[in-house]
Amino acid sequence: MAVRQKQKVLDTIYAHFKEFELPLDIEYKNYAAIVGAREAVHAISVKRSFKAWKYILHALKKNYPDLLEEPKPEPAPKPALKPAPKPKAPSKPATAEKKSEE
Repeated sequence: MAVRQKQKVLDTIYAHFKEFELPLDIEYKNYAAIVGAREAVHAISVKRSFKAWKYILHALKKNYPDLLEEPKPEPAPKPALKPAPKPKAPSKPATAEKKSEE
């Protein structure tokens, strides 16, 4: 297949993925259902240009890295609040020891 035709199919699919924010692990049937039968690239064009849908997805990953979902950093865990210290019970006054009679 001509390089221009292959690039045209890839550009069209890239535009659809950007417009509809599709994931890169989507099946062709789901892609066609979301985009619409009239707008979606025909299965015959996919077969002629790339032989299979999986090769188009691979080409998208390779040529358009902006489609890849960037891993979002997980927020740092909030430090656990320490429970307030319990107020100490008033201590008993020290009792003087009884002096033994000497």
